[in-house]
Amino acid sequence: MPSPLAHGLAAVTIGWMVDSPPRGDRAAAWKRAALFAAAGVAPDLDLIVGAHSGPTHGLGAAVLAGVVAWLCLRGLGWRGGVTTACAVTLAYASHTLLDWLGTDSSPPIGIMALWPFSRDYYESRLHVFMAISRRYWLPEFWASNARALAGELAILLTLAALVFFARRRPT
Repeated sequence: MPSPLAHGLAAVTIGWMVDSPPRGDRAAAWKRAALFAAAGVAPDLDLIVGAHSGPTHGLGAAVLAGVVAWLCLRGLGWRGGVTTACAVTLAYASHTLLDWLGTDSSPPIGIMALWPFSRDYYESRLHVFMAISRRYWLPEFWASNARALAGELAILLTLAALVFFARRRPT
């Protein structure tokens, strides 16, 4: 499964594809980046209760996150709340996509990607992202995680740069 850094970066990239901040408004850019990154790493909060890769990793949870975001943004009077809520939904769902494309080394293998419609676990045959180890006591912990992180950043920073520059081009 990819690292929290990868999940945050992918979520910001996808969020900005849907709801990019106004040109020159750095405060809005940072707020959106924080919101999208939080949505992208939120599914891994299930690690706290020892139920990793379960329902929080499903597309149904992404829709629920978008509804909660819409209700909160509406309550705060955020203009463009529907667009931002859709971006939050996709930012959250990016976690599902990255984990599905990742290498899973802990049973049950895969994620409940289609929750609540299915409780089955799914994993892609195409392993784009290496597993990030949480076994800090093993001698290869730092080296293997550094290799995995380098691969993630090579892919995701390239995509983020493409989105960033495409969104900055005048139309």
